[in-house]
Amino acid sequence: MGERAEPPASASLRFAQALDQAQEAVDGAVDRMDSFERMAQREDSAIAFAVGGRGAPAGHFTAPPAGAAEAAGRVMDPAFLALGDYAHVLAQAASGQPVRDATVGNGQVLARAAANGLAAVQAASGTPVLEPVRQAGLAGITALADLPGVLAAQRERPSLAALVEEGQPHVVAVIAMLRAVVGAEPGLGTRGAIRARHEGLDAQQARFLAALRTDSRIGVAERYSIFRSVAEARDNDPAQGNLASIIDLLAAIEQAHAALAVSGPDAEGRVAQLELAVARLSALTEGSRRG
Repeated sequence: MGERAEPPASASLRFAQALDQAQEAVDGAVDRMDSFERMAQREDSAIAFAVGGRGAPAGHFTAPPAGAAEAAGRVMDPAFLALGDYAHVLAQAASGQPVRDATVGNGQVLARAAANGLAAVQAASGTPVLEPVRQAGLAGITALADLPGVLAAQRERPSLAALVEEGQPHVVAVIAMLRAVVGAEPGLGTRGAIRARHEGLDAQQARFLAALRTDSRIGVAERYSIFRSVAEARDNDPAQGNLASIIDLLAAIEQAHAALAVSGPDAEGRVAQLELAVARLSALTEGSRRG
């Protein structure tokens, strides 16, 4: 049997570049969702105080606690750092450069950070990740982050095909773990927790505005001003599409890498879809508004 065909170098290099850029897009999306959750918690307290006089007195304000998005980010950040380490190695191999390692022993550090993040996810959104998925995902983070060191220590430079084949099961495992954290369906995982927060805030603000509408002590101008302030505060709410786009991005990463692993004829097309998924998430994060 002959040697396995090499994946196209240009597609591998573009995949590595897109994977590197994906981390920034994901970070931006998580930050937007986290900002929304914190705003919603502040709004809950403010409305409760305004309507019923409940809440902390002046001088005792505290920052809202972190929520489901921040917890999910604590898993995604180390996972994408490990994927980024792998992307750098892949880019070096695709460019014909020697593998250099700047992250010796980083795998265990990132895996521990992700494990702590998984515990935070379960506490914040009630999302348990099945133990086999959890173990495989954490092992995948370790392997991808340590791969540069392993390869740098070898005398012979591995072929691009061998490198992609080595990374394939680890990429699949990490993506599966992240998909479980975010939620494959709208009502699951972090997506479900954020949706519940959106619905709760909508209901809370609707009750608040209804109470103002029937309060004869408030004049037309003041009622108008309050409504405008509520509406303006919601203009910057991130769309639910942020987390759905992360799910799409994860699928695009998995499909593009699988095509490279088998040197498939559709590798170039799959990588192009990954690049588009990264661009879409970045654009959505920058310009998302509630419709």
